[in-house]
Amino acid sequence: MKNIHTTIKLLLGLLLAAEFMVLSGCKTASPNSPATEFLPTSEEKIRKNDLAEVSVMTYNVENLFDTVHDKNREDFTYLPLSEKMKPEVIAYCSTLSSYRRQECEKTDWNETVLKTKLDSIANVIRKVDAGAGPDVLLLAEVENESILKRLVSEKLGDLGYKTVVLLEGPDMRGIDPAFISKYTLVAKPVLHLVPYADANQEQLKLARRSRGILEVTVELPNKRSLTFLVAHFPSQSNPTEWRAQAVAFAKKLITEKMKQGKAVILGGDLNITSEENAKHGYYSKELSEVGLVSHVVGCTECPGTHNYKGHWDFLDAFVFSKNLADAKATVLTDSFQVVRTYENSRKNGTPLPFDTTKVVVGASDHFPLYTKIKMLH
Repeated sequence: MKNIHTTIKLLLGLLLAAEFMVLSGCKTASPNSPATEFLPTSEEKIRKNDLAEVSVMTYNVENLFDTVHDKNREDFTYLPLSEKMKPEVIAYCSTLSSYRRQECEKTDWNETVLKTKLDSIANVIRKVDAGAGPDVLLLAEVENESILKRLVSEKLGDLGYKTVVLLEGPDMRGIDPAFISKYTLVAKPVLHLVPYADANQEQLKLARRSRGILEVTVELPNKRSLTFLVAHFPSQSNPTEWRAQAVAFAKKLITEKMKQGKAVILGGDLNITSEENAKHGYYSKELSEVGLVSHVVGCTECPGTHNYKGHWDFLDAFVFSKNLADAKATVLTDSFQVVRTYENSRKNGTPLPFDTTKVVVGASDHFPLYTKIKMLH
């Protein structure tokens, strides 16, 4: 009987410890921490402390597609199985190789799966600011305005989002940068296409199919305007030169806006690895010349936003223009957080991608990056 009581007390102790860890949160593991040390981001660190603060989050939501084929888009993987026997779907899938072809032919992206995907993304967004969600949300990999509005109306409808923007770009797969905010739109949104150049004309055609940079300007609570640039640069499967051109173009955009007296926050999936930055200085030199780069000036305890084969990188980042004070605002550099929860993470602490074949489906292969800016008087 004594052994039974001891066992029960031990189990109760473990349960209480686990509950305390979930409620109170802990310090985010460092990039070099062993995988077994994974702990979720402390909820206190992803919560606004006063009314003068504005929260901003960037999140690659990994293939947020609807279930309908869009004309002139290669979205065939993300269709229900009932659509997979159509000639155009069969023809496209047959052009793919290896697991991509199997994924295209076998993925059953039906309405039930889509609703689960929307729930997963919404649950992560609601982890921010004590369930209220960030004031400004920059998204990557959203198929169209229709699915973006579904996310907001069906899953985030009680959070007070007023501005929902997506402008269709040239990406043939059909993924675009998107913008959601609780603040009012004060200028017409613009999609800036990167003017890629390449001596190889076939490569140039591919480069110019890449996503543009979405410009959205809103009015902050202090009645000042702030311009957001939402970016999703070419992936690491593409030449480094393409990202170099995207960085140069983004830098030029920020410089032009600053000359006009406009404060800017660039954010999104910039797809720049630490090795690429070490070699070319895209974060530490180029973008740092026009603003403060999130993980250069802060986020010292963050592991990164993406993990590939055990290696962490800040593929997702913010750049705050050096004239942010023109909007009577300043970035709180100690507020940067990679949002890691038990729901969006594997047991080893890396992002848990959405998986249509499993009960535990995850959310995305990227973690969100969160920060706060403070209004100045």
